[in-house]
Amino acid sequence: MASKSVDILLTRMDYDNVVTKLGDPKTRHLPLMGSPLPLALLTMVYLIFVTAVGPFLMASRKALSLKKPIFVVNVLQVLVNVWIVWEMGDCGWFGNYTFWCQPMDDTMGPTALRMAWATWVFFAVKICDLLDTVFFVLRKKKKQVSFLHLFHHVTTLWLSWLVAKYAPGGHGTFTEMLNAFIHVLMYVYYLLAAMGPRIQPFLWWKKYLTSLQMTQFVVTWVQNLHALVTGCSYNRFIIKLYTPIIMATFGLFYNFYKKSYTRPRRKRTQEVEKEVKVE
Repeated sequence: MASKSVDILLTRMDYDNVVTKLGDPKTRHLPLMGSPLPLALLTMVYLIFVTAVGPFLMASRKALSLKKPIFVVNVLQVLVNVWIVWEMGDCGWFGNYTFWCQPMDDTMGPTALRMAWATWVFFAVKICDLLDTVFFVLRKKKKQVSFLHLFHHVTTLWLSWLVAKYAPGGHGTFTEMLNAFIHVLMYVYYLLAAMGPRIQPFLWWKKYLTSLQMTQFVVTWVQNLHALVTGCSYNRFIIKLYTPIIMATFGLFYNFYKKSYTRPRRKRTQEVEKEVKVE
Protein backbone atom coordinates (compact mmCIF):
# COMPACT_ATOMS: atom_id res chain seq x y z
CA MET A 1 0.00 0.00 0.00
CA ALA A 2 2.84 2.37 0.89
CA SER A 3 4.57 1.53 -2.40
CA LYS A 4 1.41 2.44 -4.33
CA SER A 5 1.19 5.78 -2.51
CA VAL A 6 4.82 6.53 -3.39
CA ASP A 7 4.16 5.71 -7.06
CA ILE A 8 1.15 8.06 -7.10
CA LEU A 9 3.21 10.81 -5.44
CA LEU A 10 6.03 10.39 -7.98
CA THR A 11 3.53 10.48 -10.84
CA ARG A 12 2.08 13.73 -9.51
CA MET A 13 5.57 15.18 -9.09
CA ASP A 14 6.48 14.21 -12.68
CA TYR A 15 3.27 15.76 -13.97
CA ASP A 16 3.88 18.96 -12.02
CA ASN A 17 7.46 19.09 -13.30
CA VAL A 18 6.47 18.64 -16.96
CA VAL A 19 3.39 20.85 -16.93
CA THR A 20 4.50 23.64 -14.60
CA LYS A 21 8.25 23.78 -14.12
CA LEU A 22 9.32 22.97 -17.68
CA GLY A 23 6.99 25.57 -19.17
CA ASP A 24 8.75 28.66 -20.45
CA PRO A 25 8.49 31.60 -18.01
CA LYS A 26 7.81 34.03 -20.88
CA THR A 27 4.39 32.49 -21.56
CA ARG A 28 3.59 30.72 -18.29
CA HIS A 29 1.20 33.47 -17.17
CA LEU A 30 -0.83 33.56 -20.40
CA PRO A 31 -4.30 31.96 -20.80
CA LEU A 32 -4.36 28.18 -21.41
CA MET A 33 -0.60 27.90 -20.85
CA GLY A 34 -0.99 25.99 -17.60
CA SER A 35 -2.49 22.52 -17.66
CA PRO A 36 -3.24 20.88 -21.03
CA LEU A 37 -6.60 19.66 -19.66
CA PRO A 38 -8.67 22.74 -20.71
CA LEU A 39 -7.33 22.45 -24.27
CA ALA A 40 -8.01 18.71 -24.25
CA LEU A 41 -11.60 19.43 -23.16
CA LEU A 42 -11.96 22.09 -25.86
CA THR A 43 -10.65 19.67 -28.50
CA MET A 44 -13.05 16.97 -27.37
CA VAL A 45 -16.07 19.33 -27.41
CA TYR A 46 -15.05 20.61 -30.85
CA LEU A 47 -14.77 17.11 -32.35
CA ILE A 48 -18.03 15.91 -30.79
CA PHE A 49 -19.92 18.98 -32.01
CA VAL A 50 -18.64 19.05 -35.60
CA THR A 51 -18.93 15.28 -36.16
CA ALA A 52 -22.08 14.40 -34.22
CA VAL A 53 -24.04 17.03 -32.26
CA GLY A 54 -23.89 19.80 -34.88
CA PRO A 55 -24.97 17.65 -37.86
CA PHE A 56 -27.75 16.13 -35.72
CA LEU A 57 -29.10 19.56 -34.72
CA MET A 58 -28.92 20.84 -38.30
CA ALA A 59 -30.47 17.73 -39.89
CA SER A 60 -34.02 19.12 -39.79
CA ARG A 61 -33.07 22.79 -40.15
CA LYS A 62 -32.21 25.00 -43.10
CA ALA A 63 -28.58 25.86 -43.65
CA LEU A 64 -27.59 29.16 -42.05
CA SER A 65 -26.05 31.93 -44.17
CA LEU A 66 -23.63 33.45 -41.62
CA LYS A 67 -22.20 35.84 -44.22
CA LYS A 68 -21.54 38.67 -41.76
CA PRO A 69 -19.80 36.65 -39.02
CA ILE A 70 -17.75 34.78 -41.64
CA PHE A 71 -16.73 38.08 -43.23
CA VAL A 72 -15.66 39.50 -39.85
CA VAL A 73 -13.69 36.38 -38.96
CA ASN A 74 -11.96 36.33 -42.35
CA VAL A 75 -10.91 39.99 -42.06
CA LEU A 76 -9.59 39.44 -38.54
CA GLN A 77 -7.72 36.34 -39.70
CA VAL A 78 -5.98 38.29 -42.46
CA LEU A 79 -4.99 41.14 -40.14
CA VAL A 80 -3.76 38.98 -37.25
CA ASN A 81 -1.82 36.60 -39.51
CA VAL A 82 -0.15 39.55 -41.25
CA TRP A 83 0.89 40.79 -37.80
CA ILE A 84 2.28 37.35 -36.87
CA VAL A 85 4.36 37.17 -40.05
CA TRP A 86 5.74 40.64 -39.47
CA GLU A 87 6.40 40.14 -35.75
CA MET A 88 8.17 36.79 -36.11
CA GLY A 89 10.11 38.08 -39.08
CA ASP A 90 11.13 41.28 -37.33
CA CYS A 91 12.16 39.36 -34.21
CA GLY A 92 14.64 37.27 -36.17
CA TRP A 93 13.56 35.52 -39.36
CA PHE A 94 14.00 38.63 -41.51
CA GLY A 95 17.42 39.20 -39.99
CA ASN A 96 19.86 37.10 -37.99
CA TYR A 97 18.00 33.79 -37.53
CA THR A 98 19.48 30.67 -39.14
CA PHE A 99 17.12 28.53 -41.24
CA TRP A 100 18.65 25.12 -40.50
CA CYS A 101 18.92 25.43 -36.73
CA GLN A 102 17.91 28.40 -34.63
CA PRO A 103 18.30 27.93 -30.85
CA MET A 104 15.69 29.58 -28.67
CA ASP A 105 16.47 32.81 -26.84
CA ASP A 106 16.13 31.82 -23.17
CA THR A 107 16.52 35.38 -21.90
CA MET A 108 13.74 37.70 -20.80
CA GLY A 109 14.87 40.41 -23.23
CA PRO A 110 12.38 42.53 -25.19
CA THR A 111 12.88 40.66 -28.49
CA ALA A 112 12.51 37.26 -26.82
CA LEU A 113 9.33 38.46 -25.09
CA ARG A 114 7.92 39.76 -28.38
CA MET A 115 8.54 36.43 -30.09
CA ALA A 116 7.02 34.54 -27.17
CA TRP A 117 3.92 36.73 -27.35
CA ALA A 118 3.69 36.11 -31.10
CA THR A 119 3.74 32.33 -30.54
CA TRP A 120 0.89 32.63 -28.06
CA VAL A 121 -1.13 34.78 -30.49
CA PHE A 122 -0.49 32.15 -33.18
CA PHE A 123 -1.86 29.53 -30.77
CA ALA A 124 -4.93 31.70 -30.08
CA VAL A 125 -5.49 32.03 -33.84
CA LYS A 126 -5.47 28.24 -34.14
CA ILE A 127 -8.34 28.15 -31.65
CA CYS A 128 -10.21 30.68 -33.81
CA ASP A 129 -9.51 28.45 -36.83
CA LEU A 130 -11.88 25.90 -35.29
CA LEU A 131 -14.72 28.27 -36.17
CA ASP A 132 -14.19 27.31 -39.83
CA THR A 133 -15.50 23.84 -39.09
CA VAL A 134 -18.36 25.13 -36.94
CA PHE A 135 -19.42 27.39 -39.82
CA PHE A 136 -19.27 24.42 -42.22
CA VAL A 137 -21.60 22.45 -39.96
CA LEU A 138 -24.07 25.31 -39.48
CA ARG A 139 -24.09 25.94 -43.25
CA LYS A 140 -24.54 22.18 -43.85
CA LYS A 141 -21.32 21.88 -45.88
CA LYS A 142 -20.80 18.27 -44.86
CA LYS A 143 -18.16 17.49 -47.50
CA GLN A 144 -15.89 20.21 -46.11
CA VAL A 145 -15.65 18.48 -42.72
CA SER A 146 -13.18 15.89 -43.97
CA PHE A 147 -10.57 13.85 -42.10
CA LEU A 148 -7.91 16.11 -43.63
CA HIS A 149 -9.68 19.20 -42.30
CA LEU A 150 -10.05 17.82 -38.76
CA PHE A 151 -6.57 16.29 -38.60
CA HIS A 152 -4.91 19.50 -39.76
CA HIS A 153 -6.85 21.73 -37.35
CA VAL A 154 -6.30 19.53 -34.29
CA THR A 155 -2.61 18.77 -34.86
CA THR A 156 -1.78 22.40 -35.67
CA LEU A 157 -3.62 23.52 -32.54
CA TRP A 158 -1.68 21.17 -30.26
CA LEU A 159 1.68 21.80 -31.90
CA SER A 160 1.16 25.55 -31.50
CA TRP A 161 0.31 25.00 -27.81
CA LEU A 162 3.51 23.02 -27.27
CA VAL A 163 5.62 25.71 -28.97
CA ALA A 164 3.99 28.55 -27.00
CA LYS A 165 4.32 26.69 -23.69
CA TYR A 166 7.75 25.06 -23.94
CA ALA A 167 9.74 26.72 -26.72
CA PRO A 168 8.26 30.11 -27.69
CA GLY A 169 11.02 31.22 -30.01
CA GLY A 170 13.79 30.01 -32.26
CA HIS A 171 13.55 27.13 -34.73
CA GLY A 172 9.89 26.19 -34.27
CA THR A 173 8.64 29.66 -35.08
CA PHE A 174 9.65 29.43 -38.75
CA THR A 175 6.95 26.82 -39.34
CA GLU A 176 4.44 29.10 -37.62
CA MET A 177 5.50 32.19 -39.57
CA LEU A 178 5.23 30.35 -42.88
CA ASN A 179 1.85 28.91 -41.89
CA ALA A 180 0.61 32.40 -40.98
CA PHE A 181 1.72 33.68 -44.39
CA ILE A 182 -0.20 30.89 -46.16
CA HIS A 183 -3.26 31.72 -44.05
CA VAL A 184 -3.10 35.36 -45.11
CA LEU A 185 -3.44 34.22 -48.74
CA MET A 186 -6.09 31.66 -47.83
CA TYR A 187 -8.35 34.10 -46.00
CA VAL A 188 -7.90 36.72 -48.71
CA TYR A 189 -9.17 34.06 -51.11
CA TYR A 190 -12.17 33.39 -48.84
CA LEU A 191 -12.96 37.12 -48.72
CA LEU A 192 -12.85 37.41 -52.50
CA ALA A 193 -14.89 34.23 -53.00
CA ALA A 194 -17.61 35.64 -50.72
CA MET A 195 -18.07 38.62 -53.03
CA GLY A 196 -20.14 36.59 -55.47
CA PRO A 197 -20.07 35.34 -59.08
CA ARG A 198 -18.49 38.51 -60.47
CA ILE A 199 -15.26 37.73 -58.67
CA GLN A 200 -15.16 34.02 -59.59
CA PRO A 201 -13.16 34.52 -62.84
CA PHE A 202 -10.38 36.11 -60.78
CA LEU A 203 -10.10 33.13 -58.40
CA TRP A 204 -8.21 30.88 -60.82
CA TRP A 205 -5.32 30.72 -58.36
CA LYS A 206 -7.09 28.42 -55.87
CA LYS A 207 -5.20 25.44 -57.32
CA TYR A 208 -1.91 27.22 -56.75
CA LEU A 209 -2.90 28.04 -53.17
CA THR A 210 -3.12 24.32 -52.47
CA SER A 211 0.27 23.88 -54.14
CA LEU A 212 1.70 26.57 -51.87
CA GLN A 213 0.30 24.76 -48.84
CA MET A 214 2.05 21.56 -49.91
CA THR A 215 5.27 23.45 -50.62
CA GLN A 216 5.06 24.84 -47.09
CA PHE A 217 4.96 21.31 -45.69
CA VAL A 218 7.93 20.17 -47.79
CA VAL A 219 10.07 23.14 -46.73
CA THR A 220 9.29 22.80 -43.04
CA TRP A 221 9.65 19.00 -43.11
CA VAL A 222 13.13 19.27 -44.66
CA GLN A 223 14.06 21.97 -42.16
CA ASN A 224 12.92 19.94 -39.15
CA LEU A 225 14.37 16.67 -40.42
CA HIS A 226 17.74 18.38 -40.88
CA ALA A 227 17.53 19.80 -37.34
CA LEU A 228 16.66 16.36 -35.99
CA VAL A 229 19.51 14.58 -37.78
CA THR A 230 22.17 17.19 -37.02
CA GLY A 231 21.28 17.53 -33.35
CA CYS A 232 19.88 21.06 -33.29
CA SER A 233 19.67 22.38 -29.73
CA TYR A 234 16.04 23.44 -30.14
CA ASN A 235 13.43 21.44 -28.17
CA ARG A 236 13.94 17.89 -29.50
CA PHE A 237 10.49 16.65 -28.48
CA ILE A 238 8.75 19.31 -30.57
CA ILE A 239 10.97 18.65 -33.59
CA LYS A 240 10.24 14.91 -33.31
CA LEU A 241 6.51 15.66 -33.28
CA TYR A 242 6.70 18.16 -36.12
CA THR A 243 8.47 15.82 -38.54
CA PRO A 244 5.95 12.93 -38.87
CA ILE A 245 2.90 15.17 -38.51
CA ILE A 246 4.08 17.46 -41.32
CA MET A 247 4.72 14.39 -43.50
CA ALA A 248 1.25 12.98 -42.79
CA THR A 249 -0.39 16.33 -43.48
CA PHE A 250 1.45 16.64 -46.79
CA GLY A 251 0.20 13.18 -47.79
CA LEU A 252 -3.40 14.14 -47.01
CA PHE A 253 -3.11 17.42 -48.93
CA TYR A 254 -1.50 15.66 -51.89
CA ASN A 255 -4.36 13.15 -52.00
CA PHE A 256 -6.84 16.05 -51.94
CA TYR A 257 -4.91 17.80 -54.71
CA LYS A 258 -4.98 14.71 -56.94
CA LYS A 259 -8.72 14.23 -56.47
CA SER A 260 -9.52 17.90 -56.97
CA TYR A 261 -7.21 18.96 -59.80
CA THR A 262 -5.84 15.96 -61.70
CA ARG A 263 -9.07 14.24 -62.70
CA PRO A 264 -10.60 14.82 -66.15
CA ARG A 265 -11.69 18.44 -66.55
CA ARG A 266 -15.18 17.45 -67.72
CA LYS A 267 -15.89 15.44 -64.58
CA ARG A 268 -14.62 18.22 -62.32
CA THR A 269 -16.75 20.79 -64.19
CA GLN A 270 -19.86 18.65 -63.79
CA GLU A 271 -19.25 18.31 -60.05
CA VAL A 272 -18.72 22.06 -59.63
CA GLU A 273 -21.95 22.79 -61.56
CA LYS A 274 -23.79 20.28 -59.40
CA GLU A 275 -22.54 21.93 -56.21
CA VAL A 276 -23.55 25.38 -57.47
CA LYS A 277 -27.08 24.13 -58.26
CA VAL A 278 -27.41 22.57 -54.82
CA GLU A 279 -26.47 25.86 -53.19
